[in-house]
Amino acid sequence: MGIRLIVEVLTSAPEALTHREKLLLVVLAEDANDDTRVTWNSVERPEVLRGAKLSRSQLYAVLKSLTAKGALEKLAAGQKNGAAKYRIAKFPEAQRPGIPDTETPPQRPGNADTDRSQSPGFPDTEPNRQCQENADTEPSQCQEIRDVSVPESGTPTPLNPSTTTPLASKQESPQQPDGYGIPEAARPLVDGITAAGVYVRWPFKGNAWFPILSMISKSGVPAMVDHALKAAARTDVQSAKYFLQGWSELPPQPAPGATRPQLRAVSGGYQPYRNPTDQSVYDEDF
Repeated sequence: MGIRLIVEVLTSAPEALTHREKLLLVVLAEDANDDTRVTWNSVERPEVLRGAKLSRSQLYAVLKSLTAKGALEKLAAGQKNGAAKYRIAKFPEAQRPGIPDTETPPQRPGNADTDRSQSPGFPDTEPNRQCQENADTEPSQCQEIRDVSVPESGTPTPLNPSTTTPLASKQESPQQPDGYGIPEAARPLVDGITAAGVYVRWPFKGNAWFPILSMISKSGVPAMVDHALKAAARTDVQSAKYFLQGWSELPPQPAPGATRPQLRAVSGGYQPYRNPTDQSVYDEDF
């Protein structure tokens, strides 16, 4: 893991590099050897693509651009039994000019950690600086002196609260009931059909609710509930998808202010039928 190389790329990489090129170079530096500056693993690993936010095709285009700008050198092409090797170029004024790096050789395969205190079987020789009898020199870290930046609940208060940090009022507000994935506008339709004793599945998720919401806006919930109940009375319905075709053919809701048209009145009004009083109409010659 090349921590030193990461710092060097961030501080001394050429100014001509784009943001995408510099990000990929940082990801490669994390995998490279600090001494040889050569990458250990394949550049096609998912970790590299995810860290650099690149697709496979974009990866090779950025690698080619880094090579052309002299920030990266391709040592060996990828083969069946071996990954391609890249070396990160040495940049001018890396770290501190004239001051050699005093860091011990980085860890890598074959170079075990020489710090015995961290090895299994060797207890840590560093004194317990955090215990009560040997308190830390910073008072805020001592158990007997509570850090004023941390409330009684034990949760520290962020210095710069962002939109991702919920406010106290939001934390204390009760959670809203779960709608089980049903949009608020569709609840009257679902409840109306269910309350009438028609129990069907509603296998709609996300955007699949949009056609139903559009039909509700066009025809209204009462008309759609009435159609569903009539259809369920004729056959055994298992899913609400069965109603979609009929719902789509329902007429739109009446315009606001529309009233039922008046029937045309017959002159003289309605008169019930009466048998004729003239007996001659019953004669055979009539």
